[in-house]
Amino acid sequence: MKIKLQNKYLPTLIPFLNGLKLRGEKSRARSKFLALASGACLSFHESELALLQEYAVLDNDGNPLTDKDCGFTIRDGFMKEYLSEREKLFNEIAEIEGGTYTSHLELMREILADYDEVLDGENAALYDALWDSFMEGVNFDGKS
Repeated sequence: MKIKLQNKYLPTLIPFLNGLKLRGEKSRARSKFLALASGACLSFHESELALLQEYAVLDNDGNPLTDKDCGFTIRDGFMKEYLSEREKLFNEIAEIEGGTYTSHLELMREILADYDEVLDGENAALYDALWDSFMEGVNFDGKS
């Protein structure tokens, strides 16, 4: 199984999927997908940290300093470059892939198709991106 998502969706992916109320095989399918997705989330986090280490004001240990609002201070004269690089990183495509069991992809499609809660903001955008990713290659009759 291979699912492609832009990096910008990764920070909300795990909390969103963990919030779904699922049972039995659908819960197991979600857990298997989350195990695969955690690698992509960790990789994205590491890339984001490396970017901050390149552009932010650092402490004596080389870690980005946080300001009073728990944000980061970008070094003078580098904000435009940092924002450009950050946008590139957030728009890169993460590939979430790995072996699971044979019905996993179809179960994840069912989870998304059966989802019936109201969504707004980041969760709505994430759901749309997940739908597109999981439904890629599916014919109009729902078959791969």
